[in-house]
Amino acid sequence: MRLWEVLWTHYLSEHLHLYVCVAILRRHRSKIIGEEMDFDTLLKFINELSGHINLDATLRDAEALCICAGENGEACIPPGTPPSLPFEITSMYNQQDDDDIL
Repeated sequence: MRLWEVLWTHYLSEHLHLYVCVAILRRHRSKIIGEEMDFDTLLKFINELSGHINLDATLRDAEALCICAGENGEACIPPGTPPSLPFEITSMYNQQDDDDIL
């Protein structure tokens, strides 16, 4: 829950989720590179980390990466890359009024 709360705040960047991913990969890079993991093995390894990630350390690393990358890092994120969550959550739940249906 805490991870989602941090991502929803768009703290430092609307793309903080990407920095969290990089922080996780950096923390486990020795094992990933040492075992020469192919894509499927890497995906399995990352999925198995669920519930075993040190969230405090990962968020600190992600924050440091985001600050270090600065505006240049933001400029490298391709246009159209989805943010952690849309800024206008209400747009996700467009509901029609009863009057509009008739």
